[in-house]
Amino acid sequence: MAIVHTQVAYILHRRDYRETSSIIELLTRDHGRIALIARGSRGKKSRIAGSLMQFKPLLISWQGRGELPYMNSVERADLAPPVLVGKALYSAMYVNELLMYLLQRHDVHEGLFEIYHECLYRLADGSIETALRSFELSLLALLGFALNIEHEAESSASPRADVDYLYIPEYGLVQRAQPEQQAVAESVSTYDKGVLVSGRCITSLHQGGVEALDGQPELLRELKALMRSVLDHHLGGRKLRSRELFRSMPTDKSVNFR
Repeated sequence: MAIVHTQVAYILHRRDYRETSSIIELLTRDHGRIALIARGSRGKKSRIAGSLMQFKPLLISWQGRGELPYMNSVERADLAPPVLVGKALYSAMYVNELLMYLLQRHDVHEGLFEIYHECLYRLADGSIETALRSFELSLLALLGFALNIEHEAESSASPRADVDYLYIPEYGLVQRAQPEQQAVAESVSTYDKGVLVSGRCITSLHQGGVEALDGQPELLRELKALMRSVLDHHLGGRKLRSRELFRSMPTDKSVNFR
């Protein structure tokens, strides 16, 4: 029986299993996303229920083969957890949901754990928009879906700051002003027609990353719309519950995750 000792992990999702157990979905550094059965993790007498919290770095061991091994042990890692409240908390829930939909179990992507870990702490520090956009871009790149913004889709020309574009997922940048290229955008399905984005946003992003847009709220809004369009394409129509929760987010900033 395979045994894995002491992996650093974060809980992405948790659901009830039988009378007193749970199935927990984890992001680990060395094994990617995995699912474990956590026996005796529910109820007042549970000794581990208080440790199985999202957004807290954990040390976990497990054993067994197949899709659902059993968790052997869990304890808090010797790291101060990020303090997530209000918008930062809901944003972290969104990040977890993205990983649950887009990341296959047992697929290991080097650097993903560190990118997720950094994102949580950046959210806690209040850098919410830049943290989310950076994470989305990095996640797509690691999964092989990086944005194609180095060149216009039908030429080797670099994007221009003075041109408006449509970005079409899995196709690229199409100049909105050119009728023949507009026809390309209109030939794809309505679902994948893309989103309008300025050349100024694209060139800034390409040259300096998300940080180059910091302090420019109009460009960050454009990037948010662009990332939503691209992610919706890769989600294949699946709805994110965290987006609905975000719309109904309480105005009380003291809301915390319990």
